[in-house]
Amino acid sequence: MDHVLKSFARVGLVAVTAGALAGLGLVGTGASASTAGQVTEFSNGITAGSYPRDLAVGADGNLWFTADHGPQIGRITPAGVVTEFSAGLTGSGHHGIAAGPDGNVWFTGYDGTIGRITVAGQVTLFSNGITGGGLFDIAAGPDGNMWFIEYAGHKIGRITPQGVVTEFSAGLTANAGPHSIAAGPDGNLWFTEYDANKIGRITPQGVVT
Repeated sequence: MDHVLKSFARVGLVAVTAGALAGLGLVGTGASASTAGQVTEFSNGITAGSYPRDLAVGADGNLWFTADHGPQIGRITPAGVVTEFSAGLTGSGHHGIAAGPDGNVWFTGYDGTIGRITVAGQVTLFSNGITGGGLFDIAAGPDGNMWFIEYAGHKIGRITPQGVVTEFSAGLTANAGPHSIAAGPDGNLWFTEYDANKIGRITPQGVVT
């Protein structure tokens, strides 16, 4: 399942190998399909020019996605039914998205905000304590918090389910442009330094290697 969803994130809202996904309930109807029957694409309900960016599985069993060029967060069911939410959102440039330990979905805004959206579509934005801009990826940590990347600020951020932010920069390469982050099997978070050509590891206490 995980490798399937990773493929989704790479190619947008495209179901890969429909025959293999049928058993997972991820193949929808009413969508355009290739003649070989291996790819199903969904576009109905997605605002034109919004540039869907990242993708995550929510606690409701649906897929949630960000829009790079639009003030909306999208939800798509396994059958391909899309709902977009914009109430409570400001600006555009929503990048990373991930399911949180609180049953909500969390996402980043390039403008320096972290958003939380319930499965019913209610949005809460957090910005206090975020000093850098260019927020990219976000991931659930083993400590019950969400961890995020400040690409332009060259920092790693941690936000609690209540919205309390802590930033970490000690140990990161200067001007490295951290980009992606994920929880590792060792109880730490792992991240990329895009401009420094490095991989970083950060403990839940903020110690970077």
